[in-house]
Amino acid sequence: MASSKPADANLAPLLRYFVGIDLIVETKHGRSFKGALISADQYMNLVLKRVDKKKQQEATTTTATAIIDGQEVFDWVHIRGPTIRYIVFGANIDLAGVIKAGKDRERAASDKYRRGIRKAPK
Repeated sequence: MASSKPADANLAPLLRYFVGIDLIVETKHGRSFKGALISADQYMNLVLKRVDKKKQQEATTTTATAIIDGQEVFDWVHIRGPTIRYIVFGANIDLAGVIKAGKDRERAASDKYRRGIRKAPK
């Protein structure tokens, strides 16, 4: 009986392939953030840039760069993985294609290191 390892069992390791793609993140606190993904780690911590956040009903101190049409606009936002309720990708995103392209980029980069074209950082 051949054992097979599941490809990627959850979303966290796959998020690194979606860098640069616009997405919407809703947290467990009811806040929604819309922006382009800058980075993601294995704990699903996200960094978004050009972020719009729905304005809270209560008065709070904010570090927003601007408030446009009732939404706060930030240059970038860090969202902790455990606070994420869900992530919405755009309807026109080819998820399988983006993941395949990301894996191909990683494979090509590791091949360059193996051949000695690129030197590993010390």
